[in-house]
Amino acid sequence: MTVTRVRRHAPPVLGAAVADLGGHDHADAVAVDLPAGTDAVEFTKLVFTGTPEWVHRLLALRDRVMAPFGLRTQQRVPAADIRVEPGLRMGPFRLLSVTGAEVLCGDDDKHLDFRTSFAVRPVPSGTGLEGVCTTVVRFHRPAGRLYFRAIEPFHHLIVPRVVGRAVRP
Repeated sequence: MTVTRVRRHAPPVLGAAVADLGGHDHADAVAVDLPAGTDAVEFTKLVFTGTPEWVHRLLALRDRVMAPFGLRTQQRVPAADIRVEPGLRMGPFRLLSVTGAEVLCGDDDKHLDFRTSFAVRPVPSGTGLEGVCTTVVRFHRPAGRLYFRAIEPFHHLIVPRVVGRAVRP
């Protein structure tokens, strides 16, 4: 059995996300080795279809808690229905652009806007490919910063596990 090594502090892929947001207040990235020939669309599908049930339950709880504050809630997409096409919505993500090198997702809300990039690039050592999940956030007001600081520990718990499962044997 192969052990997947998740790199929690990978260099982020910022270009498209920052350009789309017009700047950023927070960025982080998680990377994982990918099999040769994997493109960004396949990497994105692997991430979305590999999301564990406990993450779906945690997001559903977030929706119930935040709904009274007028924050957008999300609809779960069954794994069999996941398609990576611009304009579609999957959970908290609206797919904004799709290329073989990068899938850019995100959403805008009254408190903050975020973009998530699912990119594939050569491993820095030059031996193989890595999938990089970059999260970029732009706050609109102090409430956005406060909200993000409250969910940030969950973000750092969930993202590495979901990305790591994308290449499970």
